[in-house]
Amino acid sequence: MNEDFLSEKIRAEDIILGSLGFGEEAHIISIEKTKDGFSGIGVFKDGEEFSFCSEDELTEIEIWALGVLINN
Repeated sequence: MNEDFLSEKIRAEDIILGSLGFGEEAHIISIEKTKDGFSGIGVFKDGEEFSFCSEDELTEIEIWALGVLINN
C-alpha cells in the first residue's frame, strides 16, 4: 500500500465515523453499501466492537468516502 491510499482511507474513515458521532478512537473493521446508505462494524482502541449504519440520505462526501472504503 502506498501513503496516498492510507491517508485517503483514513480521511474516508473519519468522514463516515464522524458523521455518526464517533471520534478518532474508533476505526472501521468492515463496511458495506445498503439500499439506503451503509452499515458496518467498527472497533474502539480498547478492542470493543460496535455496529453502525447510516440513517440519513448520504452527502456527496459520504458517497466519496464509502467508495474509497469499499473499492480499496
